[in-house]
Amino acid sequence: MKTQIVSIMAGCFCAICFCPTRTESTLITTEIEAVVDSVRDEGDYLEGKIKPGDIILGFYVYESTTPDSSPLDPVQGNYWNYAPPAGIALTVGGFNFMTDPFNIAFRVAIRNNAPGDVYSIGSSHNLPLSNGTPVESIWWQLNDYTGAALLSDALPTTPPNLSNFQSGNVLCFYSGRLYGVDAVVTSVELIPEPGTVLLFGVGWLLFRKQA
Repeated sequence: MKTQIVSIMAGCFCAICFCPTRTESTLITTEIEAVVDSVRDEGDYLEGKIKPGDIILGFYVYESTTPDSSPLDPVQGNYWNYAPPAGIALTVGGFNFMTDPFNIAFRVAIRNNAPGDVYSIGSSHNLPLSNGTPVESIWWQLNDYTGAALLSDALPTTPPNLSNFQSGNVLCFYSGRLYGVDAVVTSVELIPEPGTVLLFGVGWLLFRKQA
């Protein structure tokens, strides 16, 4: 059921919003599940709908051929995606936190033995929530201080192995001083390319109408 919901979400993200046509590269689409760890929302911008223990479901997408924007750096790769269907989409508490499909700035950063290893993703331009509240940033980072989790700073074509990272498993979305949500990612899994996920587009529209 979880995978079906995430696939439906990806169908909306890729089919309805973006309608990708490029075929020269592989789209890496990763399902993500997390548990909310803490919530800061003194101004009630999230309307009390997100609480510790809540489950976050979603996915993120990037192209396998994305070039390294810092190729001369021997230990860190920065892979910026500026075109659809790259981005991230998460849902929790009835809210959708997602990349703005018309203003994409989505990065995958890989650091290898610098010292230790880091895997991180981040979205800088995002759509506001349904109640108009802005979403300044969505990011996730994994740390491994032993330096054994990653073999290089190359862009991965598979999701990270969570058990290989010793600390720093933090998924966060926030908007300045308005609010902040921290979560721990509990599972990641490669899901079908958007070419397959397109089949779920109509299902997603029905899902939205029922939500």
